[in-house]
Amino acid sequence: MMTITNQMTKGAKWTGISTAAITIIQIVQFIFLGNQMSVSQFGLVGMLTTIMVFAQILLDAGFGSAVIQKEKISKPMLSTLFWLNVMVGCSLFILLFCTSGMIAGFFHRSELSELIKILAVLFLAAPVGQQSQYLLQKDLRFNHLGKIEMASSFVSFLLLVILTFVMNPIYAFVISQVVLYGLKSILYFVSYARTWRPGMVFELKECREILSFGAFQLSSRLVNRIGSNIDVILIGRFMGAEALGIYNLVYQIVTIPVLRINPIMTRVAFPVFSKNQHSHSALNEGFLHMTKLLSLITFPMLMGLTAVANVFILTFFGEKWIEAIPIVQIMAIVGILRVLMNPSGSIILAKGKADIAFYWDSGMLLLYGGALGAAVTTDSLEIVAWTYVLVSIVNFLLGRWLLSWLIGLEWSRYLRTVAMPFVLSLLISFAAYLINKGWTYYFSETTVWPLIISVTISAAMYLVLLYRFYPQYFSRLLKKRTGGRSL
Repeated sequence: MMTITNQMTKGAKWTGISTAAITIIQIVQFIFLGNQMSVSQFGLVGMLTTIMVFAQILLDAGFGSAVIQKEKISKPMLSTLFWLNVMVGCSLFILLFCTSGMIAGFFHRSELSELIKILAVLFLAAPVGQQSQYLLQKDLRFNHLGKIEMASSFVSFLLLVILTFVMNPIYAFVISQVVLYGLKSILYFVSYARTWRPGMVFELKECREILSFGAFQLSSRLVNRIGSNIDVILIGRFMGAEALGIYNLVYQIVTIPVLRINPIMTRVAFPVFSKNQHSHSALNEGFLHMTKLLSLITFPMLMGLTAVANVFILTFFGEKWIEAIPIVQIMAIVGILRVLMNPSGSIILAKGKADIAFYWDSGMLLLYGGALGAAVTTDSLEIVAWTYVLVSIVNFLLGRWLLSWLIGLEWSRYLRTVAMPFVLSLLISFAAYLINKGWTYYFSETTVWPLIISVTISAAMYLVLLYRFYPQYFSRLLKKRTGGRSL
């Protein structure tokens, strides 16, 4: 029988491959849009992305987590949930279409109205494959999920580039998003069609337990997303599109490791944790293993970013984004804390505690909303960023306490897990800073060479340090390369 660590490692393989490919596409797309769009247009992207996040949560309605967490689920139940998703999707289309003017008025940007109407179309197509996506994840068929997401992201990016040369880039972005989510939905449905297809069944009584779990999960996710997007909402409403454009660029840079790399493990972790939900020792083992891997991957990226932020911003985005440099260095701390906080949600849901997640997220919403609401009145992005850091530290500390109560997580074990990745990342970040400073005397900050040299040398140092302190990962890789034979 496979251990929880082996289950996670196996599932993470394809998720890792697909996430790496999608991350590369998104980084290239991100740089492309940063150069093609004005600062104000980039602020509109932040507003549209926030609207889309909330609409997607409503579309999911908490059913996804419920389907994955529940050990047994009947076909009539799945069909009923499918038709519920379709009805919710149609309702969202109508809602967004009718309220687009009100939303545009809230942000004081009239052009948002037409953009939201175009964006609303994706909610007619997205429900078709949503149930199939949950089932693929429940069955740990991450190879299918990975191929679909890579193909859809590539097609969407190509369309974005083509459309940018024939229309306003903000319209090209919205259309590419509609195509991205519509194509993924169709491919999910086709991929799982041989195993399950929805029938003409609608029996709400069959879904009573799932609807109860889903209601708490929906409420929790809505509250969580309001909390995690309250900064964008408040900055867009009170500081304007240009301030939001700078903040959105920074937020995208520092959260790429969180939003793209974290799901490599969290997507796998939830179904795996759910299968081991009755064993606290297994959950502790899996959670700490997951935290170690995420720390080893994302700590050096985020800490290293603070060392080369000036060269990175000027090289890839240009001088119009120079105000973003100090904000990047502050918000990198938020990125690190989010890396550490994200896995907690998988544990809470795997234990079937959607109600606790809701109450917790409600408390955090009040904390974040109050603090950031006060910060935006200063009209300073740096104060907003530092406020976000302080509130995130409080959230992180309280979250560790919750896990100690829920699964008996020990602080000493947790600190030992993250200490070495932190120290190693700090060392290579300091080296990157010194190298970057040294080479900027010979090269302009707007050329790519200081960035390439500092990143290459510090990355090589990090690999050497990893081999010194975590030789077991390298030995496993070599055994796989040699068919399990010792060298």
